[in-house]
Amino acid sequence: MQRTPSINFHEILMNFMKRLLPCPQFFRFTLYLFVIFFLFSCSNSRKAIYFQDLPKDTTLTNLVSKDFEPKIQKADLLGITVASLSPENTALYNAPQNAEGPLTGFLVDENGNIQFIKLGKLHVEGMTRKELKSLLEKDLSPYLKDPVVAVGFLNRHVTLMGAVSPQVLPMVSDNMTLLDALAASGDIGAKGRPDNILVIRENGNSKEFKRLNLTDKSIFYSPFFYLQPNDIVYVEPMKIKQDQTTRIISYVTTGLSLFIFILSRL
Repeated sequence: MQRTPSINFHEILMNFMKRLLPCPQFFRFTLYLFVIFFLFSCSNSRKAIYFQDLPKDTTLTNLVSKDFEPKIQKADLLGITVASLSPENTALYNAPQNAEGPLTGFLVDENGNIQFIKLGKLHVEGMTRKELKSLLEKDLSPYLKDPVVAVGFLNRHVTLMGAVSPQVLPMVSDNMTLLDALAASGDIGAKGRPDNILVIRENGNSKEFKRLNLTDKSIFYSPFFYLQPNDIVYVEPMKIKQDQTTRIISYVTTGLSLFIFILSRL
């Protein structure tokens, strides 16, 4: 009985290597893929760099001012604290008022008013906190000895969406910048486009839409650099198609590199 010859896989592989290695087309193709992958990598990393046109060791002048006093608006929840040289009488004025979620304070109604103990209805819309502080201290003088009033905002926030960690971010400062908000959300990262950030801002009964570019210094001259209450910041994601192309090229070049390395060791 005639025996079937066994298949020698090692010999087949060696013959394949001998035919493949001298092939200049194979190496040209591999080099071509490496160049494409390198260009894609450079392009993506270049997009992620902020302020690319900013000269080294420079000073920018005539920037947008951060010295402004925010005005009280409808639906603001105000934190008002009253102190006095007659502390036994202040508890009444510091009692919890309107509640909004876990917060309690003085809610500005649809007419721009708040209700304050002893003083009744006060129209506060359009006032700054300093103006309201002065008004309350003056009006409370007949009831308290040397009253001191502190006024703060309790529910002001901005909303972050898109290729960042989506969240509603409290405005802990009157001068919160776009960079502050992005840093608090964990920054943009590789999935977002720093050159195409959309800020949506309420202006009365209308909405303003502004595109900002963090890759150049023009951001520091924009009035949208400083965020306002209820601003929505949307970071546009990188195009999925480009992401997939880069990933495929990465897989192919990595596989070819590994294959060439294995062949060179045999």
